Amino acid sequence: MCTAPVYYPTGTWLEENSKFFLPPVCNKMMHDTQLKVFFVGGPNQRKDFHLEEGEELFYMRKGNMELPIVEHGKIRTVKIREGEVFLLPGKIPHSPQREADTVGLVIERDRMDSETDGLRYFVGESTDILFERWFHCVDLGSQLKPIIEEYFASEEHKTGQPKEDSVNTNPPWVPDSRRKVEDPFSLQDWLDRNRRLIRSRGEVYLFDQAKYQSDVKVLGHGQGVQSFTTESEVFLWQLEGSTVLKINDEEKRLRRDDTLLLPGRVDVEYVPTMDSMTLFCQMNSNNKARPA
Repeated sequence: MCTAPVYYPTGTWLEENSKFFLPPVCNKMMHDTQLKVFFVGGPNQRKDFHLEEGEELFYMRKGNMELPIVEHGKIRTVKIREGEVFLLPGKIPHSPQREADTVGLVIERDRMDSETDGLRYFVGESTDILFERWFHCVDLGSQLKPIIEEYFASEEHKTGQPKEDSVNTNPPWVPDSRRKVEDPFSLQDWLDRNRRLIRSRGEVYLFDQAKYQSDVKVLGHGQGVQSFTTESEVFLWQLEGSTVLKINDEEKRLRRDDTLLLPGRVDVEYVPTMDSMTLFCQMNSNNKARPA
């Protein structure tokens, strides 16, 4: 977990790291602590489906992407267009597909010691499992590579048919086959619809807390100065206007498109301008059981 606030002007950071959004790397971590905040480029076409117990927040900064998922036992392709935001629920198999000359933001949390990730390949276009491996995720980028290499060297890949030991008969957990996954939506359109409410209330959630583990909301002026204590790390992204944040007697000013990572368990004073709009993302693993 980070121990002090970490500030980046997003546009400058992206420009300085632009080489990483091209093949063969295609991604770059902005923060790699309790929150995993990274930007992903393309092209990146894949056949494997990733399984994890936590949620993932997607925002397409440039261009479009497709995210095939398994919903109600069938493959459904979620299309996330430029400027759209999408929160993927936990335990939903997914396979990100990205085109060239695109850049997207992804946020997820670190794994609890008790959690297990999975990687699956399916038979053809079905959802019958061809090959799978389960692992405790510490560094997804480095851990996926040997599993993918194992698959492409396997009999399952050569024949297109599973073997007796291809599928774990007692997996650590079973994907959620009952969840209806909500559609992506334009972040700007959402802001325009909720602008007055944000300014009057001081905060509005993008995603229903009763349905999701993550707290994703937009902070605004409200009654002026707001105070809160972070439960775990918080990622702030200044969407409009500006704000001053006071943390442990230190001040940080955020202007449009600036970001700030806040440590967990710190007291924060949020001092916005009248037109301030700040995205707030917190993924506390203690909320894992919240979607009843």
